[in-house]
Amino acid sequence: MTGRHLSTALQLFIAAALALGLAQGLGLANPYWAAMPVWVVHQVWREDLVLRAVLRLLGTLAGAVLALGLLALDPPGWGLALVLSLAVGAAAGGAWWIGTVMSYGAFMLGVTLFVVLLPAIGGPELGVTDGAHATSAALDRILCTLIGVMSVTAVTFPFTPPRRKAALPRLRQGRAGSALRRALFCAGMTLVAAGLVMLWPRFDVLAGAMTLIVYPMILSSAPDPQPIWRSLVPGVAIGTLAALCFLALGAPLRAEGTVAVFALTLLFLAAGALLRAHPRTAAIGLDANMCFLLAAEVGTWRHALGDAAVAGGYLLAASAVVVGVAAPALGLRRAVRPALPADETRG
Repeated sequence: MTGRHLSTALQLFIAAALALGLAQGLGLANPYWAAMPVWVVHQVWREDLVLRAVLRLLGTLAGAVLALGLLALDPPGWGLALVLSLAVGAAAGGAWWIGTVMSYGAFMLGVTLFVVLLPAIGGPELGVTDGAHATSAALDRILCTLIGVMSVTAVTFPFTPPRRKAALPRLRQGRAGSALRRALFCAGMTLVAAGLVMLWPRFDVLAGAMTLIVYPMILSSAPDPQPIWRSLVPGVAIGTLAALCFLALGAPLRAEGTVAVFALTLLFLAAGALLRAHPRTAAIGLDANMCFLLAAEVGTWRHALGDAAVAGGYLLAASAVVVGVAAPALGLRRAVRPALPADETRG
């Protein structure tokens, strides 16, 4: 690892720790959401960093408003599941059709929709008893996104150079047909995920269901999904294992106070930053960091180690299902193909 890579890792570590600390200090319900933007908003070029940060905020805000508007109509669970699947499909297809970094707003709109609506489909068993709970979740999501985006932008912007070359051109030939294909793929996976949550409204099933939605969206909106597809299961496995280790080590430390627990958290964030900063492990590092935060629900201690282990199993199984289904749906195969340039990241 070169000095530049270590510098990037240090920046990501500081930004993630800052975001998580601020979210916990403000008493937000899901502080780990605040650290998630750090791993995906950071870019090689300054213009892409700023644009991605703005689009993440706008997409999250639009998705939250749309989700709350749908919940205000008080549709039945099956109706909400159907609308959610269509909306996620449209967001993923739209992101592919738009292309380039400008697609990130549409992508985040779809992500925010299912993050807010999927627990609502599960109902009281997932803690959503009325509109107030859904509104609180939406506001929590917006605030965490704002904290994460501000943290990663403030920390990394001074060290991120301006773009030295033109961005990759937007491909036009056959784009509408490909967008429709991706929209149908994501809509179908979302409908399956929503159905699972309706049948088994539990935390572990919800974790797997979210995996069934977000990774098809990522694969469908990426200009070249092949490298992401190949690294998906290993990244999820590493993140899940890290989450279980974190919970196992952290449980006895809670009796010693918050300082010991936060020190352990910093250790795992540092390891994740190193994994994300190195070009050879960047793709796996992104999946590992996101799954670590999600499976461990870092900062909440909401679930016991056994429950988290079951949820991690569902995460891993769902990622394997996505890899298997995406192959025929998107025409992916195991042949080695060149990875994207470092500045064309996803998430």
